Amino acid sequence: MIIETKIIEKPAFRVVGITETVHFDSTVPSSENAIAKLWARFGRRIPEIQGQLGWRSYGLMLQNPDNPPGAPFDYTASVQIAADGDIPEGMISIEVPAARYLVLTYRGQLDGISDAFMHFWGQILPDSPYEYDGGVHTGKYEFEFYDQRYTQPGDPNSEIDLYFPIRAK
Repeated sequence: MIIETKIIEKPAFRVVGITETVHFDSTVPSSENAIAKLWARFGRRIPEIQGQLGWRSYGLMLQNPDNPPGAPFDYTASVQIAADGDIPEGMISIEVPAARYLVLTYRGQLDGISDAFMHFWGQILPDSPYEYDGGVHTGKYEFEFYDQRYTQPGDPNSEIDLYFPIRAK
């Protein structure tokens, strides 16, 4: 369930993580899909990352808005860092640019998160004075933000913030 919707201006920030091209399969539950498997691998390697800022994890998505729904996209499981340091082997550092975001706070089991994405694309965005401003054309990421409010995939009280870059129409 979506418990809050807001618009914010977020300054640039830096993350370190692992990027993979994801071929999304909507028939696989979110808790078992390719993204969940990437998070499991990345989670074991988080202690290797120096200069982390608290409990701040990001699932970055760099979409190509010209692609049809269901097309592969790049997803980065990452943690926020204070400054560039040594990047562990097999990981990358990304500077996420400052942007205006429409933020949805989702509460529920991870397997229901796709409903929040569909709500943004199907109901919120078309009826708003904004348009999507992310993807490969602008270099702005869409992302999931995980902090201490997210506990585990099956917890109906877990919360995840979904950030969608936007601009006025």
